[in-house]
This record gives sequence, structure tokens and C-alpha cells, in this order.
Amino acid sequence: MTEAVISATSVMCAAGFGAPQVWSSVRGRVSRIRNSSVMDQNFEPIPMGLVPEKALDADDANLDALNWPSRARRMLRLAAPTLRELASAIGDTPAALYLGLPELTTEDAPWIDEFCEQLCARAGLKFDEAASRIFPLGRAAVLVALESALEAMSADSSRPILVGGVDTFLDLRLLATLGAEGRVHGPRVMDGFIPGEGAAFLWIEGGREPASGTPVIHGAASTTDPGHRYGTEPARGEGLAQALQLLRDRLPSPVGPIASTFTGLNGENFDAKLWGVAQLRHKDLFSANMTLEHPASCFGDTGAATGAILTALTAAALAAGHRAAPALVWAASDLGARGCTIVGPSAPVKS
Repeated sequence: MTEAVISATSVMCAAGFGAPQVWSSVRGRVSRIRNSSVMDQNFEPIPMGLVPEKALDADDANLDALNWPSRARRMLRLAAPTLRELASAIGDTPAALYLGLPELTTEDAPWIDEFCEQLCARAGLKFDEAASRIFPLGRAAVLVALESALEAMSADSSRPILVGGVDTFLDLRLLATLGAEGRVHGPRVMDGFIPGEGAAFLWIEGGREPASGTPVIHGAASTTDPGHRYGTEPARGEGLAQALQLLRDRLPSPVGPIASTFTGLNGENFDAKLWGVAQLRHKDLFSANMTLEHPASCFGDTGAATGAILTALTAAALAAGHRAAPALVWAASDLGARGCTIVGPSAPVKS
């Protein structure tokens, strides 16, 4: 598997627009979570990390013509201005788009098949439809997409590749379902997460020498854990550990010790168990002074955008010298997808 340079990033979430701004909030532990206008089953406002309405793309007649549900419309309004930031930098060269989306099927959400085309049209991105793919896999979707993008890049590094994701929990039916399951954090639920939303994209390139200080993706790996939250198999928490082992096996040379980890932890114990098992199984990989980041505590759970936001924040933190390299990024989805990647300098330090 080839390495890839992170040439540019674009991020939008409740903590701001752009990776440097969002990272400043996360680094300063500034919470952008507020009580929303949505009430839970106890008629109490649900705390959420929402993007201000004025930052979203226009809710116009073109959206009305699509006849999409409210969640899909808001996702398109989140993703379009975020992708537009990179579209202008790429120019006229058709790009492959690897897009992470929520854990939906085409039967339940037929609009996901049209999402890439509609998004690129609104963002002004010329995209290679035949080379583009969607990954409706939830929180780990972008890291799974990144794994596929690196494989494609090893075969042909001439085409620009954008890897990203978008999601929102601002959907009344979805919030009601999660609330009934006791998963939405609130005064009566401690083992829950704060719903959020966001979009992020990475422009990755291969086949060129990175400039000094430019973050590089050294590899990515993913697995599917049968013992997921809604599975029938025992929840042993082994999926993330297996993904991390696969990643280590793929690296051209050992990296380590890991000095920083940007996690998909969202406040639920389930994912904390995954991380605990993975860290114990790979104890030799981590520095004793490793810094652990869990950005969802500042802007909420961003669903399928999680992997892209975490990777963009990692790149920003390393480039600014705020966190040490190499850095691990990981995320886990409700229905079993587990993904991870390692970001660091162009020349990994051999262990």
C-alpha cells in the first residue's frame, strides 16, 4: 500500500470552519455544544453540536426539486460549502471522490446513490463518476474509504483523490430512535453521546515528494467486527485491535512509538471497550507519554464525518507542532466497521 500526502483539508462542524479553527477549539477544550430546540421524551432540550444555519449552503428550490428527506437535505447543505473549498484548489482535473455516509441502504435511502453527483454539482467539483465510490458505513466510513483510496492510488497516482464524509443527527426520527435506546446523553443518560453534525474532506496525493512538515498518511486498514452494538455475536471488542494489527502488517517499515492518538470516542462505554482492548493488545506500539484526543467532547458525535474530521485535525495539529508524530486515528461504527490510519512525517521513525 502506497503512502499519500495530505495536500489540503476542509472541515465544517459546530466548532468552526476549517481544520485550524476547529483544532483551536479542541486544543483549548472549548465546548461548542448547546441545548437544541429538539426535545427528548421527557420534554427536555437535547444538547447537540450543530452548525449555524448561516454557515450552510442555501436551502433553495434546487433542493426542493430533489424531494429528499430532511436529513439528506441538511447533509448536502453541510457538505457543499466544505467540498467547495477544495474544488477551487483542484481546478479542472476530474477527481475521484470517496465519500463516507451514514449506515443506510439504498432500499431505506435511495438518495444515497445520487448524493455524490448532487454534491459535486453544488460544490463546483469536476468528478470522475466511474472512479468515485460511496461508503455508507457510519463513523468508520472515511477510514474504510481511505484504505480503498490508497489501494487505488498505488495503481494510478495521477488522478486527484478526495476522501471525505458528511452526516447529521438533526433528524427527529433518528433522535427518537436513539433516545428510546437510551443512547442520547442527557440528565438521565450518562452512558450516551451528544449528537452532532459535520463534513470534512481530504485531498490526498501520491507519487510526489512531500514538502517539509507536510503530514503523510502511512497506511490505513479496516475490519468488520461481528460483535458490534447490534450484532448477535459476543461483544469482545476485538475489531479495532484486529484493524490495528492489519495496519501494522501493511506498513513498509515499522512506525512508533505512537505519540498522539485522535479517537472516535464519543462518551459511550461501548467504544471505550474497543479502545481498551486495542491498546492492551498493541501496548508495544504506544509511547508511555502518548497524548489522547477525543474531539467529540467539544462538538458532538459527527457520525460518518468522524474519520475525515479526525484525520484533518491530526494533520493540523502535527503541522502546527502542537502534537507529536506519529499519530494514530481510529473510529468505530455501530454496525461493525472499524478503521484506523497512521499520520506522520514523510520519513517514519523505525522502532
